[in-house]
Amino acid sequence: MRNTSPYPLYNRFVILQTSLLRFQEVARCGSIRAAAERLFVTPSALSRELQKLEDDLGVVLFERRARGMVLTAAGKIYLNHVRDSLNGIERMRSELDALQNLHRGHVSILSVEGYASDFLAPSIAQFQDDYPNITFALRITGASAVVSGIANGEADIGLVFNLQPSEDMHSVLHLHVPLLAVMAPGHPLARRKSLTLSQLASQRLALPDTSFGMRRLIDLQSQMSKVRLAPALEANSLAVLRAFARTGGGITMLSRMSIRDDLLTRQLVGVPLDDSLLSQSGIDVCTLTHRKLPLAAAAFLEHLIRTGHANA
Repeated sequence: MRNTSPYPLYNRFVILQTSLLRFQEVARCGSIRAAAERLFVTPSALSRELQKLEDDLGVVLFERRARGMVLTAAGKIYLNHVRDSLNGIERMRSELDALQNLHRGHVSILSVEGYASDFLAPSIAQFQDDYPNITFALRITGASAVVSGIANGEADIGLVFNLQPSEDMHSVLHLHVPLLAVMAPGHPLARRKSLTLSQLASQRLALPDTSFGMRRLIDLQSQMSKVRLAPALEANSLAVLRAFARTGGGITMLSRMSIRDDLLTRQLVGVPLDDSLLSQSGIDVCTLTHRKLPLAAAAFLEHLIRTGHANA
């Protein structure tokens, strides 16, 4: 296991804790010089730090008297919050240390099809390099089942295509994943730089069924564009849709992430779609808004967010 913390904000909490402890020591000693000696810093450095803190807060925390430092009314209020914050930071650090030392936990995930192999699976493998005893359960299902599963506590984390706004569901990471018109390289439209739904309406189409979030987005775009789509095939499997396009059956609409292998082997071509909703679509990593995740799930979620930003 690496000795460095995997938490991107961990060092910031350490810096914050140091600042709070220094303020608390000055308040306890009533003297910058006495506090500086106990903290092993110079009085001038400690004085500058306190002045900066007061400037940042916009209040005077200490009255500078000949006999020492006396807390103002604002200083007393701040001291109460400092004590609460220090207790919270200590709890956080002890929980993180417990997770790092114990290496125990379980993470349950629900995801729509098409993003588990290229995004989730590598992220899980990387996380388990550091935490080999944390186990995972990943189930692939439809968008509505992902949302309901997160809401009823069936899983900790969900991946869904274009999460609909909700008070109960919170998107912690949005990955821009535009939809493409997907077809075999020999298709007459394969060399186009871009296409629209109106240009695809006359083509033989295969679309995901309505259990997929991307299908609901396609239908919404067709309504906005006043384009009627009459798919020749509807399927609840992306593998079937890829095979339909790959064998020359017609055109489907999928994300680049869903057809990565077919693009690499040049069995499929993905043409960008100009329609606004489809070109701006994406995947949301979501959790229940007011639920505190178990330690293992919270740690993996931070890892997932970091991985998503790195690959954005």
